[in-house]
Amino acid sequence: MSEQAALTPAEESDAPLEQLKQQIAEQEQRPVRGGRALAALALLCSLLVVAGLAWATYWLWPQWQYLQTQQQQLQQAQQDISRQNAELLSSNENQLQQSLNRQQQSLSETEQQITAQQQRQQQQLQQQMQSVRELVQQSDGAPPRHWALAEIQFLLKRADYSLWLNQDINTARLLLQRAGQQLAELDDASLINVRQAIADDLAVLTTLKTPDLSAVHVELAQMRKTSMRLPLKQQQTELSVTVSEPEGDLKNWRSTLKYYWDNSLQKLFSARVAMPEDYFSLTAEQQLMVRVALNQQLLLAQLAALQGEPVVYRSALQQASDQLQRHFQATEPAVQQLSEQLLALAAIEISAQQLPTLQSAAKLEGYLQNLAETDI
Repeated sequence: MSEQAALTPAEESDAPLEQLKQQIAEQEQRPVRGGRALAALALLCSLLVVAGLAWATYWLWPQWQYLQTQQQQLQQAQQDISRQNAELLSSNENQLQQSLNRQQQSLSETEQQITAQQQRQQQQLQQQMQSVRELVQQSDGAPPRHWALAEIQFLLKRADYSLWLNQDINTARLLLQRAGQQLAELDDASLINVRQAIADDLAVLTTLKTPDLSAVHVELAQMRKTSMRLPLKQQQTELSVTVSEPEGDLKNWRSTLKYYWDNSLQKLFSARVAMPEDYFSLTAEQQLMVRVALNQQLLLAQLAALQGEPVVYRSALQQASDQLQRHFQATEPAVQQLSEQLLALAAIEISAQQLPTLQSAAKLEGYLQNLAETDI
C-alpha cells in the first residue's frame, strides 16, 4: 500500500504504456528465435548431404579407377589381338602359298611319272601284240592245239606283266586261273609241269594281302567332291548379357546402382567368346584357297595310293586332317564323317610288298621250245 501510494499520478498513467511496449518486444524476439532454429536445421541438412557425398565419393572412386584400368587393358588387348590377327593372317597366307607351290610341283612331277609309265606300258603292250602276231603267223596252218598253247602263253605273260608293272595281284590271279582252265581242257599229260607251276604261282599270290587300291582311289575321289562343300569356321555372334532388374526397396540402393552401371557398360562394350583359331574372318578368296588346299592334299593321297608310296600317302592324309580341324566346323556331321574317313584311310597299309617271280610262263616257254625242236 505504501509503494502504490508512493506513485505519482503521472507514473500511474505511463504504466499501461510500458506494459504494452514490453509485450511488443517479446513478440519481436520470438521470430528471431524460430529463424535461428530453422537455420540450424538447414545447416545440419547441408552437413549431412556433404557427408553423404564424401562417403559416396570415397566408396565409388576406387571402383571408377578400377573400371578405367580395365577399359585401358581391354583397349590394349584389342590392339594386341588386331596385331596378332594381321601377323597370323600374313603368316598363313605365306605358308599356304608355299604349300600350294610345293604341291603343284609334286603333282606335276607325279603326272610326268604317270605319263612316262603309261608310255612304257603302251610300248610293252605293242611289243606283246607284235609277238602274238608273230606267233599267229608262225602257227598258221598248225593244229588247234598250237593255237591253244599260244593263247595260254599270252595269258601267262599278261599275268606276269600285271603283277610286276601294274602290281595288280587280283588281275594276275585271274589270268593264271584262266590259263589253268585252258590247260585242263587240253588234258595233255606232257603239260603237267606247267599246270603244277601255275598252281604254285596261285598259291603264292593267295598269301599276299594287298588292299583294294581301287576302292581307296574311289573313296578319295568322292571325298574331294565333298570337301568343296564343307562349312568353314566363322566368327561367333555377340553374347547377350542379361542384367538383373533392380529391387524396388530403397535400402537396396547398391543393387539399383549396380543395375544402371552394368546397363551402361553393356551399351558401351559387347563381349564374345574368343577362340585361338577364330581371330579373323576369311574372305571369299581365302575360303576358296583353303578348300583348294584340302582338295589338293586329297588328290596327292589319291596319286600316292596308286603309285604305292606310303610316306607321301600318310603325309597327305595328315595334312588334310590338320586343315580340316583348323579351318572347318568340327561340329557339322559332314566334317565329322570326312574326319572319320581320313582316319580309316590312314590305317590302310599301302606299302609295296615283295612280289614273287612267276614260274609258269618260263615253264611253258621251255615246253614250247622243246616241242619246236621235236617237230624239227
